Amino acid sequence: MAIKSKKNFLAKNLFSPKYKMRIVKPKKGKGSYSRKKKNQSLAPIC
Repeated sequence: MAIKSKKNFLAKNLFSPKYKMRIVKPKKGKGSYSRKKKNQSLAPIC
């Protein structure tokens, strides 16, 4: 009778970064507003 390994490879895979929750910024709706970046290169040099 062989001794069974106690490692659960499926459970190990679940805690990998592959299944980590990703934060996706919404394109429309609540929290989707993003400011336009001001172009610094066109400003006159004084």
